[in-house]
Amino acid sequence: MKKIVLTRACAASEDVIAVTAVLKDAEIYDPDARAYQYRHRADLGEHWYYEDFKFSVQDIAVVTGDGAISPYFVLLSAEGDVYHFSDPDRFQEKIDGAGTTSPDSRFYGKMLSIEEVNGTLYACGAGGQIYIRGADGWKLLSDAVLHNSDAELSSVDSAPDMHDPAWGDWIIQQALNPVTREVVFYDLAGSSEDNIYICGTERTKPMLCHWDGTTLQELSLPINEGALTDVYVESEESIWVCGREGIVLHGNRHRGFVPISADTRLNLFHSMTPYRGKLVLPSSVRPGGLYELDPATGGIGKFDPPMPRLTSRNDADNMEGGPFFAQAVGGVLWVVASKDIFRFDGTTWERVTHPDI
Repeated sequence: MKKIVLTRACAASEDVIAVTAVLKDAEIYDPDARAYQYRHRADLGEHWYYEDFKFSVQDIAVVTGDGAISPYFVLLSAEGDVYHFSDPDRFQEKIDGAGTTSPDSRFYGKMLSIEEVNGTLYACGAGGQIYIRGADGWKLLSDAVLHNSDAELSSVDSAPDMHDPAWGDWIIQQALNPVTREVVFYDLAGSSEDNIYICGTERTKPMLCHWDGTTLQELSLPINEGALTDVYVESEESIWVCGREGIVLHGNRHRGFVPISADTRLNLFHSMTPYRGKLVLPSSVRPGGLYELDPATGGIGKFDPPMPRLTSRNDADNMEGGPFFAQAVGGVLWVVASKDIFRFDGTTWERVTHPDI
């Protein structure tokens, strides 16, 4: 499997990370993926293990609760397939109704994120989808902002003919007064089953919600445009959110959120992870790079020491300016870009050699 592009990543420890990849020229309507596991301290001399899947992997998480014998990785596909790398027996589940093309799809949209909160798995995605995994499988956590496919289809059926003079006005009214919610959730995080934050966007507006165990509350934000991509729960009083266009917010549902006024330019911040008393933010574009934010001052700058040069910089057509993933586990910081995996031990950067790159 040559000419691959790394797409997702998740670290389980200072020595173990999982990454997924697709072929560089993969067909969008013929999804496949290869999931790799890398062990820094090799068992029997083998650093790499892999398995192929016929679906589009959107996220990876680590399962530690729910009867897990030992921590293991779980994959989430766009269509709501959930694959557990559990020990001793692996198994696969399906989130009923999720996705866009699976036979059971209710056409809400694709799934995007899976996370474990206090031993329980949650997943979210397009169409306002939020699910929780219980003893009886996956079910909707809330339908408060769920996309109404039936209303959308009914509206389309009642539309005037494209050649009708009223067509233009109908299109404008649909944009100004949509018949259903169009929320996309990119991430969720929490400290318990009654304290979960879910972030994303609705059309051009940023979206942040809180689940208190009973009700999904939409939170007021100090910005009118943008997309929120990741939530980091430092404590119940300190919640950090990042996103596109250099967005960084801090606060909580009680006192509200404020923007961090730092020179973040138009960076697409993918996530936040605590490391050495600061928050590390990977950004793949505009201009991209690995950043760190000082929570005490709000100051933000490039990570020090700088990470090694990206392999993708050798491709003149590649627009990647930085990594899409960073996660700290213990004293180690893992960083992943489309063609690179780096491991920082607190002193030295190491480029991890991938067998298919």
